[in-house]
Amino acid sequence: MPVNDYGVWVAKPTDFTAEDAKIDPKSPHIYLHFEDASHGGKSLRAAINVKSIGKESRLVFWLERNFLHQFTQQLEQLDPGFHPLNGDKYIDTSFGSIQGLDYIRTQGLVHIESGRVLPHDVPGPDNDILDQLVPLLKNVLEENATLYLFGASFGTGIHDIHMNQGSLPQFDNGAWKDGALFFRFEDHWEAVFLAFASQRVPTNDETGLPGKGSQSLADILGQ
Repeated sequence: MPVNDYGVWVAKPTDFTAEDAKIDPKSPHIYLHFEDASHGGKSLRAAINVKSIGKESRLVFWLERNFLHQFTQQLEQLDPGFHPLNGDKYIDTSFGSIQGLDYIRTQGLVHIESGRVLPHDVPGPDNDILDQLVPLLKNVLEENATLYLFGASFGTGIHDIHMNQGSLPQFDNGAWKDGALFFRFEDHWEAVFLAFASQRVPTNDETGLPGKGSQSLADILGQ
């Protein structure tokens, strides 16, 4: 299926809740609440997947603590609110046009081989996706960092904040329509990229469906 209502939401965080294995063992999320001036202070939310419903339930996690991509110069020029990036709709800035994100095709964005394959919530420190995201989001709130959330809008929020290609046809797929989280602090940027370990690359340049000879991210990473 195509990824509808794709774009980037610029906002400020207000709080978040993280669903652990006790709260939701099947399809848990982190809900990051935010607001922007264009919605008059209305509370909005980002639904961040932290587990797949498939047999391979793990996620692939990438974190850039000092994100230096030139892409950030374009993002800095965006006003608060949701900016659509569907079809041929681009966002023009003085630093070039924003087309959308693509983990495979955006040069220098994601280094696939550096990903960590992580379960949702297991005993022990630093060994699951919640161990990575919860401290990071706490810091984002404490520092009042600006959010740049790529994904699909559902009106009062955004979801599909992960790689949106390389899945089976019944799921959302599309080139240049990947989700991600970017955080602008006073003195640096940080970025989080997420994918389901079962998603496959390479993908078709138009549909985003798995291409010939594709492999799952779990197999590529050997984890």
